[in-house]
Amino acid sequence: MYKTMRAMLFAGLVCLVATGLNSSNLSDRDLAAQPPPPGTNPSLSIMTYNVMDLPWPLAFERDVAMRRIATRLRNLRTIGQQPHIVLLQEGFSRQAQQIAGMAGYRHMALGPDRTMRSAITPTAADDAFLAKARWDRGEAMGKHLDSGLIILSDYPITRVRRLAFPDFACAGFDCLANKGLMIADVQVPGEREPVAIVNVHLNARKAAGVSVGRSLAAYRRQAELTARFVADTVGRERMLMVGGDMNIGGNADRDRAFFESFARYGLDFVAETRGGAQLALDTAEVSPLSARDDLIHAAQRRKDWIFARGRAGAGLVVTGAYVPFGSEPDGRPLSDHFGYVVGYDRDPAQRMQLARVDIAGYR
Repeated sequence: MYKTMRAMLFAGLVCLVATGLNSSNLSDRDLAAQPPPPGTNPSLSIMTYNVMDLPWPLAFERDVAMRRIATRLRNLRTIGQQPHIVLLQEGFSRQAQQIAGMAGYRHMALGPDRTMRSAITPTAADDAFLAKARWDRGEAMGKHLDSGLIILSDYPITRVRRLAFPDFACAGFDCLANKGLMIADVQVPGEREPVAIVNVHLNARKAAGVSVGRSLAAYRRQAELTARFVADTVGRERMLMVGGDMNIGGNADRDRAFFESFARYGLDFVAETRGGAQLALDTAEVSPLSARDDLIHAAQRRKDWIFARGRAGAGLVVTGAYVPFGSEPDGRPLSDHFGYVVGYDRDPAQRMQLARVDIAGYR
């Protein structure tokens, strides 16, 4: 993400930043005509997608991409296959926020804005880390962008809590955005208590523009703060879904930092073997072949994850997965990430079918 930002910073253009179950191998106009894919009647489905909606001049024609994303989601809605809940990262622009209305989502919540600060007492190690901040790598320059986090929902969002990562818990060009996490309580039909939905975006590695060791130190702090905030905010008896751009990749140090943080706070459902994409590949039908290939790519890249815990710690059955935003037959993907959906059966014994939302009711 921030390789382009680095080039712009060195060129002296950083000031401009403050002023950017159907396969994706179907055209937007063809999506509504396709038959429903396998496992398309989950009682709850969730998508994660980093839409790379950076402002100009860091990225180009992102308004076009945002419109295509919204159109595709709306076309999925016409056949009843839209994800019930959508987690977006890097949704920095007004166009990204407009996806909600264009795609027919009645409810939207935003993550930390540019001004939000979290009153977390720094440790001595935090102070030492911050003392070595590099202005030429975007550190200690203030927040030029908000968190870029957006949650879209077919169901009412009754409460939102947010955490912005402190300055001592970010590294490199990532510090120009007010990265963090958000927790939305979503009143899903049939649930006595709202389902807690977490959307998070963690620090990049090499693309942050600083040493790998420095970006890892920030990453470890972010993972710990994220797990602690979720554990403190969401009761153990509640249904909980965690998704977003975790930026783990193939790095073993990040892998340990992320999963050990969640295990330390009793959130052991956030485990390497329980990612929604991999569970779908292992236990559920994913078709056509092109969609399966895209889902394999997303799982192996190890950046975009979805985890789910049922009521009172019970497991949720993965019913299937699909990739609305993956490889494109007519050109480049709409983002540098793939957007995939995982469907869950909240109660296999009852298998309650949620009411479909009437598209005519949306504006």
